[in-house]
Amino acid sequence: MDQLTAAVAKHHRRISEIAHVLARYGFAEWASRGASIPGVKIARQLTSPDIAALSTGERLRGALVELGTTFIKFGQMLSLRPDLVGPAMAAELEKLQAAVAPDAGDMVTAIVVAELGKPIEELFASFDPDAIGSGSVAQVHRATMHDGTDVVVKVLHAGVERRVAEDLELMRACAKFLEQQDREIARYRPAIVVEEFDKMMRSAIDMSQELGNLQQFGKNFATEPDVAIPTPYPDLSSRRALTMSRIVGQTFTDREALEADGWDVDRLVRRAIEIYLEMIFRDGVFHADPHPGNFLLLTGHRIGILDFGDVGYITAERRAQLQSLVIAVGTYDVDGLTDTILEMSTPPGDVDVLKLRGDIGIWLRRYFLGDIAHVDVAAVLSGWTAMMHDHHLLLPADLALLFRVMLELQGLGRGVGIDVSLTELAAPYVHEMLGEQFDPKRMARHAVHMARSWEHLIESLPDQVLTALEGLRSGKLAVEFRVRDVDGAVDRLVDGLLASASLLAASQLIARKAGPRVAGLSVAGLAVAGATMVTWRRLALKRPDHQSLVQRARMMAAAAPRLSG
Repeated sequence: MDQLTAAVAKHHRRISEIAHVLARYGFAEWASRGASIPGVKIARQLTSPDIAALSTGERLRGALVELGTTFIKFGQMLSLRPDLVGPAMAAELEKLQAAVAPDAGDMVTAIVVAELGKPIEELFASFDPDAIGSGSVAQVHRATMHDGTDVVVKVLHAGVERRVAEDLELMRACAKFLEQQDREIARYRPAIVVEEFDKMMRSAIDMSQELGNLQQFGKNFATEPDVAIPTPYPDLSSRRALTMSRIVGQTFTDREALEADGWDVDRLVRRAIEIYLEMIFRDGVFHADPHPGNFLLLTGHRIGILDFGDVGYITAERRAQLQSLVIAVGTYDVDGLTDTILEMSTPPGDVDVLKLRGDIGIWLRRYFLGDIAHVDVAAVLSGWTAMMHDHHLLLPADLALLFRVMLELQGLGRGVGIDVSLTELAAPYVHEMLGEQFDPKRMARHAVHMARSWEHLIESLPDQVLTALEGLRSGKLAVEFRVRDVDGAVDRLVDGLLASASLLAASQLIARKAGPRVAGLSVAGLAVAGATMVTWRRLALKRPDHQSLVQRARMMAAAAPRLSG
């Protein structure tokens, strides 16, 4: 509460404005929560009949537009999160437009001069003060270099950094307050959502981030002459201004005009999708907004890509999780898929795992019993996110962004009358992922890492146990156990921990050649290893869905052709 009180005292006018707008658009309950905050006063607001006639999503969209840059961007982020706001609300928020009135030309010129440290005539041979485009964060101007090169200059709106910083501070404080005060809201982890949004917005208002993105993508596609990425000019760029080469070409939407200019539209769409698959699976960093407006078709049958302000990343951890997802889907492994989903999401404490497992099984049967090469990606991801929403599971922001990109890629061809199978084009990358998952070197590295983790745990366990016992003795630590274990899960967990510890002990005995020894091998180590294998075998047989190694190998062999096309 102290953090919220401080934020309200600092920005009381802004938070009152937010509460007024929410009340006027029919979100009186939300506004009343704001009114309970000390220092916030809300006059009675009546929703007009015109506003009252709108759907909930339409009213929220209108309120966000009126609240300005930060809230427009927040709504756009929420449109990526049907797992969080539900499919209907996400679809409505997709309609949010970021266009705002441009700043006056003299104001923009002053920003460029202040940022780059020279008079405008020294920086450029010409600079057009009238913007050719204006979004919620920045606007774009034509300019010409002294060597005659045509460029564009992207400039932050005046005051946008201050407004964004103010709104983010309020959002963080309110999210934390509501998470503590409202159990239903807490299920959606608003503090985590706002933290993700904070990172996104701070990147969006820093042009040096986009400069770095342009340089990275330029290197990634340097050997592919049919891909055109704007060339940045670091000496004419800063945190608030970015200069890059100007790309001119046709839009991606007029099929007749494309065919008249000699484009094979089917091949064009396939190539555009292939470019994005290379970004995702080859480079691990991808352009996050592949709508037709960000594509230009250049002479020489080249594809130009614009706007690198928002990018997504595939970390090594996320790649491993995606591999697990692919394998679980290919083998209809409901338990494995459930485990992976719980690992990559942030499940609430009361998640019903049995019901989730059942819904995952239904989802698998609905979409993957047929020909996987022609699966409807939009339907698959829609069903996935709806299931996540129903179980209050929060997708990581990077995965939600990846899903949205995949949906937009599938819709890219449909906009020009082409239906391309995304799963078919992704098949080579899926096959490569499967190979990585079962690569002996990778498995060996993982085994070494796990052994070191267990070794560290065993070495530190005595000290941790002594600390806990001392806490119990002194009354500083109290532990209450309530175990309901009708199916013996705790017994199996204990057996599993003992088996894992035994395996580590066996490896240590063998590695150190502890006596007695036979043919140089530790008899004690071999005995412990044998006991460990017996315990693990017993645990495996207890599982109701246990499959032998031979059965699993057969399933993987059968799934590989389906997953790789």
